[in-house]
Amino acid sequence: MTTRHWSGLAVTFILMQLSTVSSAASSKELSALGCMLQPSKIVEISSPVSGVLEDVLVMRGDTVESGNILFHLKAGVEKAGVELARVKTDFARRKVERNMDLYEDDLLSIHERDEIETELLLSQMELMLKEQELALRTVASPIDGVVVDRLQDEGEYVNVNPVVRLATLDPLHIDLLLPAQYFGKIAVGQKLMIKAAPAMSKARKADVTTVDPLIDPASGTFRVQLVMQNPGNLVPAGLRCTARTTR
Repeated sequence: MTTRHWSGLAVTFILMQLSTVSSAASSKELSALGCMLQPSKIVEISSPVSGVLEDVLVMRGDTVESGNILFHLKAGVEKAGVELARVKTDFARRKVERNMDLYEDDLLSIHERDEIETELLLSQMELMLKEQELALRTVASPIDGVVVDRLQDEGEYVNVNPVVRLATLDPLHIDLLLPAQYFGKIAVGQKLMIKAAPAMSKARKADVTTVDPLIDPASGTFRVQLVMQNPGNLVPAGLRCTARTTR
């Protein structure tokens, strides 16, 4: 093997070493005392009114979107109240229409007309109230997320206790506990690389959203919170993770 060939191999080896050193220098793993992937939201859904569950339409693990119906309460009395109010409103409306010609022909006094029109207005307001009461018996999801737990089933009486628990996994929140030596080196808006094996084969970027302004004197640590996008909920919450800087 020629001297020139050996020289070329040596140059290649040196370049590879320099590249490794440069990569290590530009990306440094943080000595975090705690790093955990958390849902960005956890919401316990209860009913705004007490009653008996007629059905629960979701199961643990289901994906829901904001506005999807989660459960219904039995509403026989409320439906009957809506129908009764609707009949009263229709009657009051027909009464106004029948008496309009009498008023135009001066056969109906202003006072009588006022009573008839007020009766229609009151019946319309009563119908609106009954419809709102009926609507309270149907509960929809306020967020996009997944069903973490189903806490009650059909036939059970509900009051203030939650029926289902939801969590938002996109984005994920990351709680990072760092020693005081990093204080002042991590700033809001900074990006860190997060990895959580085995769910994440590659590290992902996360944005720092909160840095505690105080150091805990007992432990000598401070907390940092990050947000990481998680399309398709592919990365589960609850995993321990590692963090490193991007520069």
